[in-house]
Amino acid sequence: MKKLNRLFALGLIVTLVTSVLPTNSLAEGSFISKTYNGRNYKLYIPDGYQTGTALPLVVMLHGCTQDPNQFAAGTQMNTLADSEKFLVLYPEQPSSANSNKCWNWFETAHQSRGSGEPALIAGMVNQVKNDYTVDDHRVFAGGLSAGAAMSVIMGAAYPDIFAAISVGAGLEYKAATSVVNAFTAMSSGGPNPVQQGDTAYQAMGNYKRTVPVIVFHGTSDTTVYPVNAEQVISQWAQTNDKASDGADNNNIDDTAEQTVTGTVSGGRSYTQSIYKDAAGTTVMEKYMVDGMGHAWSGGSTVGSYTDPKGPNATQLSWNFFKNHPKSGSTPEPGDTTPPVTSASPAGGTYAGSVNVSLSTNEAATTYYTTDGTEPTTNSNIYTGSIAITADTTLKFFSKDAAGNQETSKTEVYNISSTAGQTVTFKSVGSEDGFTGSLSADGLSTTVHKVGDKGMYNTDTYRTILSFDTSSLPDSATVKSVKLKLYRKSLSGAVNDIHLAIKNGVFGTSSILEQGDYNAVPSASSIVSLPAPSANNAYTEVELPAAAFTNINQTGKTQMRLSSTTALDFASDVLEIYGGEDASYAPVLTVTYE
Repeated sequence: MKKLNRLFALGLIVTLVTSVLPTNSLAEGSFISKTYNGRNYKLYIPDGYQTGTALPLVVMLHGCTQDPNQFAAGTQMNTLADSEKFLVLYPEQPSSANSNKCWNWFETAHQSRGSGEPALIAGMVNQVKNDYTVDDHRVFAGGLSAGAAMSVIMGAAYPDIFAAISVGAGLEYKAATSVVNAFTAMSSGGPNPVQQGDTAYQAMGNYKRTVPVIVFHGTSDTTVYPVNAEQVISQWAQTNDKASDGADNNNIDDTAEQTVTGTVSGGRSYTQSIYKDAAGTTVMEKYMVDGMGHAWSGGSTVGSYTDPKGPNATQLSWNFFKNHPKSGSTPEPGDTTPPVTSASPAGGTYAGSVNVSLSTNEAATTYYTTDGTEPTTNSNIYTGSIAITADTTLKFFSKDAAGNQETSKTEVYNISSTAGQTVTFKSVGSEDGFTGSLSADGLSTTVHKVGDKGMYNTDTYRTILSFDTSSLPDSATVKSVKLKLYRKSLSGAVNDIHLAIKNGVFGTSSILEQGDYNAVPSASSIVSLPAPSANNAYTEVELPAAAFTNINQTGKTQMRLSSTTALDFASDVLEIYGGEDASYAPVLTVTYE
């Protein structure tokens, strides 16, 4: 079995070499180690926790090769727990249970209530409840990959414990029952999701209830293929349809009532699908992230298996969780806690109009404005989704029956014009790099830097970025061009980057040459942009309209970066990422009609 587990783990996820990570993930509370029934787990206790004040609990199930420290660092859930005030439990899967620390979601011994790993995880939750003050109505589970598959199992096996679940690159309930068909499920999907939905409903036993689910998956995931995201939604639609009223009557189905598209600022586009029951209450959500691989969406590079460019799955999961406590949750006598209101979808840039829903974590009246003014109890009362058709600043707050009123919140929606199209180009890694002022100063297609070598030299190094813009239609009229660069490192002081452009290539070919340093551009000094403020941070500039004619619609467009630094003895060098880096490559964004 150990051999089979090892083979499976290797197939499930590519092993990464990870460094020692900070245990508190930049948060300020306490991250402590505990043990339940011989198994280790870590618990994050947020700053300001007080015994007697019940807090929500989020259970986070790591992916293969990971551990609690890495998962906490990558998701940044502890930092959010400090600001939102909830506990976070990280069960640890040891290598003794699976050689690559995968949760054994594919083995029948670990797929049911009271058995194997699900029983251990539930036991850890109960131990935390005994040791700390936990809101029983607000216990949630989320995970990545194997951890996400296990979160699906926890939702089906323990619906009495978990109010809602989050599934990042996971699989439907009992998608596999052996190592052999686990590989098939990961690449092609599991059994019929309606059948698996019925199986999950039966697994709920006497504890059956609707379990809200939020799903995140990358469209370029080649470890757990995107078909599995669809199956998770279809399986839970069937399970929740039956759990809602005991009948298979499509009270809840896998047809989205609302679909919106969005783009993370400086990052990936995505499609959000919202699934509601017959009463119009959101039961499931799904985020398909364009171009993302097998990763926690929106995570930090401090951890492993994260994609910082995706929508923030940590924040979105928590927003979903706090809007979906278990039914039966009522305000305590002498309630002094204001309600919490969330907007779905959140503010951002959208390709077209969106319908925004406002929901609260308890019964309350919500007031809102759409003109940017502060709302009052005389403002519009929320009764249904708000249609946003143009750039809008939405402000809102809620007030409960006890008179508790939350602080006003703001969401800003930018609606892109439907006239025109936007396309992004990453620089070509094999063609860009730096060249020195003299041949002795070097040349490289793997290093991309500007600045000086010191010893009273200036402008020693210039970087060429090569973009293949030939996919632009010949008849396109360019309306805007933006360039984004990410900093890799900085030594000394480099304040500004100067930009020259070439309609075509600087030298005799698109391949980097030493002569590219002084080659004549189509336009020089067209714009300057500030150096990025930190490693992995970016700087962005919009090119002037005069440069638009130099965007080559039939071939390559090249940019040359330079910087005039201080005339002194010290070296001043800014290094940026090149096109070979999947996450931080230079990006040219062109909008055209």
